[in-house]
Amino acid sequence: MPFFLKKRKSRFSLGSSGSSDASSRPARTPPTASPTVASYDSSTSSEGRKPHTRLVQLPREADSGDSPRSVQYAPSDLAFSGLRIDKKLRVIVVGTGFAGLSAAIACARQGFAVTVLERSSGISPHGDSILFGSNASKLLMRWGVGKEMYGQAASKGGWWLFKDKEGERIWHENVGEFSAKYGAPILQGRRAAFLGSLGVEGRLLGVQIRLDSEVVKYWDAEDDPAVVLRGGEVVRGDVIIAADGVHSVARQLLAPRDRPAKQRKPSGYSIHRSAISAEAVAQDPLVSHLLDGQIRTWLGPDSHVCLYPMDNGRSLAFTFTHRDAGHSASLDWRDRKPIDEVLSSLHNWDPVLQQAIGYFPTSLHWEILDEPPEEEWISEGGKASLSLLPFSSLLRICFVGDSVHGMMPTSFQGGSQAVEDGATIALCLALAGGDADGVGLALETFQRMRRARVEEAQALGRKQQDAWHRYTTTSPRPPPNSLRPISFDLYDHDAEASAISHFARYARQVDPSFHSQRAWLERAAKKAGLRVVTKN
Repeated sequence: MPFFLKKRKSRFSLGSSGSSDASSRPARTPPTASPTVASYDSSTSSEGRKPHTRLVQLPREADSGDSPRSVQYAPSDLAFSGLRIDKKLRVIVVGTGFAGLSAAIACARQGFAVTVLERSSGISPHGDSILFGSNASKLLMRWGVGKEMYGQAASKGGWWLFKDKEGERIWHENVGEFSAKYGAPILQGRRAAFLGSLGVEGRLLGVQIRLDSEVVKYWDAEDDPAVVLRGGEVVRGDVIIAADGVHSVARQLLAPRDRPAKQRKPSGYSIHRSAISAEAVAQDPLVSHLLDGQIRTWLGPDSHVCLYPMDNGRSLAFTFTHRDAGHSASLDWRDRKPIDEVLSSLHNWDPVLQQAIGYFPTSLHWEILDEPPEEEWISEGGKASLSLLPFSSLLRICFVGDSVHGMMPTSFQGGSQAVEDGATIALCLALAGGDADGVGLALETFQRMRRARVEEAQALGRKQQDAWHRYTTTSPRPPPNSLRPISFDLYDHDAEASAISHFARYARQVDPSFHSQRAWLERAAKKAGLRVVTKN
């Protein structure tokens, strides 16, 4: 049985009904974290609460006092005489990467009925390490899974050390201060372990995770979106979230019918990466100190190497980013290359680094793409003019994560932006009413809300690579503090609080007549683990 389907001792009771409604569960915020407060101005304060650490202002009109719209549901498999028995919003998520599982967890916390479809039979052993910035880890902590992931992380109060290719230290950053500075620590560890934790968390919330369920076709219908699995089974939902990565079979839906889907744009760079068990490294006095929990980066001409321990020092991972010299880089996690391909490029670098890299038998040679986010994150078939078709009739297919906006490795935000996508789309669905009628508006608003944020993260990734790759060849050298990872500027952001704060403003760009319902706002915030206070 795949790891994330195995039972884990629950930290809470799911109750006899097995409900996936997160509001019925005890709040699980980290002991050292202060609750986030979302607030809006209103002249009709229902109760006065003492402000907490973080205050997010919402517009006055968020309190309209209107009742939620009535809901009409299409027939589903749980039906009798054509009537739905289970009237929860049906969310289909395709893919069990970080974007897919984050969307599944966040949607389940809102009380939606979530089904995740994954083509493989379990967590992929491919891939190595990933770093979540504080902007993502604060969400993971709020969801209750971050504490477990923190236990698997590498650096717990350590440093990020920068060296030149000869091994001379030139800069350092204390990442142990990030919890106090940004509200949550960074989480750097093994991809498979983190995915396993998210998968178990989703299962505990009632998410149905279906393995060996490869999606081969999307039905892009306005009134009945669906996916077709290999074997012919049709799975229908009220909203479909495509989170199946750079190879998404649904990408063609993003292109107008009169032209093919956009082609991938290589950046001219590639990255070698791998991870190993660290028993042999721990026995080598020259390199054993590399398992001490610190993140290390070596800078060379138009290249850099990152080396970091994982699993509390039981594993070691590296990445080597460089100008693509014609080697056979690919986008296949299974395509391994002999480690000599890396060592030949590092022959005059720090001997400690060379010794450590020599313990890796192979590495993945991954092509780095550099392309802006797709123009549209919603399928063409769901598009309609307000004058022709009301939003209440639109049921959509939406794309998240790498399927619509890849990140350069130097952004250090690929996983973090995936988590933000998942958190934001769930709240957009909830703030649009949490029913099938509001799906079209929710997804249009999600795209508008997220695009600028993603573009900022991508731009910082390009700027970061340029700064690091030019450092050792620029004369005179820039000041050492210029090596500070620029992605730190993104760490203070709280995607859930931001969604609650700004949803109405973005929604009115889609539908000028939209007015946020106070009941929806308070319900969504409560289920997300946020507090909404009224300010007079």
